[in-house]
Amino acid sequence: MSPALIVSLSIGALVYALALIFILRRTAGAATEGNLAEYFVSGRNVGLGTAIATLGATEIGLITIAYNAQKGFNDGFAAFHIGAAAFVGCLVVGLTGFVVAPLRRTGVLTVPEYYGQRYGQEVRVFGAVVMALGGILNMGLFLKVAALFIVALLGLEGGSASVNALMVVLLVTAVAYTAYGGMRSVIATDVLQFVLIIVGLSVALVVVLQVVQWDEAVRAVSQTKGQAGFDPLAAESFGLTYVLWMVLVAGVVSSAIWPTALSRALCIKDEPTVRRAYLISSLVFMGRMALPAFIGVLALAYFAGQSSEQAGLPAKLADYGDEADLVASAVMLSEALPPWLVGLLAIVMFASFMSTQDGYLFCWSSVISRDIVGPLTGRTDDANFQILATRIGIVLIALYELYWGLIYQGREDIWDYLAVSGAIYFCSGIVILAGGLYWPRATRRGAIAALIAGFTAVVGLGPVKQALGLGDVSGPVIGFTTIALSAAAFVIFSLLDEAPAIEEERSAAQ
Repeated sequence: MSPALIVSLSIGALVYALALIFILRRTAGAATEGNLAEYFVSGRNVGLGTAIATLGATEIGLITIAYNAQKGFNDGFAAFHIGAAAFVGCLVVGLTGFVVAPLRRTGVLTVPEYYGQRYGQEVRVFGAVVMALGGILNMGLFLKVAALFIVALLGLEGGSASVNALMVVLLVTAVAYTAYGGMRSVIATDVLQFVLIIVGLSVALVVVLQVVQWDEAVRAVSQTKGQAGFDPLAAESFGLTYVLWMVLVAGVVSSAIWPTALSRALCIKDEPTVRRAYLISSLVFMGRMALPAFIGVLALAYFAGQSSEQAGLPAKLADYGDEADLVASAVMLSEALPPWLVGLLAIVMFASFMSTQDGYLFCWSSVISRDIVGPLTGRTDDANFQILATRIGIVLIALYELYWGLIYQGREDIWDYLAVSGAIYFCSGIVILAGGLYWPRATRRGAIAALIAGFTAVVGLGPVKQALGLGDVSGPVIGFTTIALSAAAFVIFSLLDEAPAIEEERSAAQ
């Protein structure tokens, strides 16, 4: 690394670390004193500005930047449809309050806690197991992708050794402050990280546009991708089914169903603020997809015309093998930006990793402790036990993530892996959440049946598809089929069951 890069990286890391320490010392103290509301929902007093920042920071992680840049590099401007879908979905949620408003009204601390209120404790535990399984599996590639991207950005040598070492550093930092202050720490640090991410990506994009002009990008996409590089319906990797799947996954599910985003609604001070936060955040949800995808398109143009002995790979990316498309944008940034800016951008990427990592670690560990361990041990209201169990869960999930990041060898690209693994939860989650909130006839048997049917989403994972001989069936087709099966099971078993006495069930669950 050049001296300028080392200096900027060191100064940036020091300033970022001091800022984190300052924020944590000022905000996280109350969450360590056995207060469940403080630790799990940040006192339930988050205002509009902070709500937008924490929603944005959690959803603009380094994994988000990496997989959208990968999509832009591979598919050109056609990848922008994912950002458009995210905007529409989040906008609808903000305008209607779909799921987020009535769920905030219930006063629960976690999403599965609502299952307990609506369907009974067995659904709470079972639903929490499914949610945690899908969510933790979804995290599997976060660490590996983050390390690969930062190593490529900094131009570090050492291959897997550098990646593995960086994994450990990233994990230890995230685990330390997340376990300490819970959701209060997560939200407090999100504000800093959100500002860093927006400013850092915007500055990087402006500078890169001085190196790769807009018309060069359009010409490169046209020459390498043709019409498919501009029209997602014409692209072999997309098509109508994929576009519709993105409207659901990147739009509605990401904003209103996925627990890491939905848990923010439980922290916001009141229902009107929840709606406004989601309404404004629709722009953030669009930008988190479109901005990195544009950087990926610029990387395509930057490397256009270069050749190598490996067909289809530019010369400077050939050494990365199967991971070339994933790190292409990072390699471009490392070459196109001045060294001092590369160092500062690396800190921004580090912050973007933390902004997602802390929220995910806390979300899944809190579900395990509060909605699985708590009900099974009868200690749901024991604040000190709940906090301790959550902290232990954070450490265990982090260790799993390190292990999974090293051993998973699936061949689907990162975004498709996330969509499929997350479908293990959300294909049934969208059914039992929306069904419970809006359909009085829903019952616990229907919810259990829907959860069981939702497990068929695992078929969409690359290794599972290959083992079952379904390699030609797309992830979106499997996802839509799983949702249909889950919804059918939910309706049929609810109608076969006795009509629920909702208020009595809630009283019994509480």
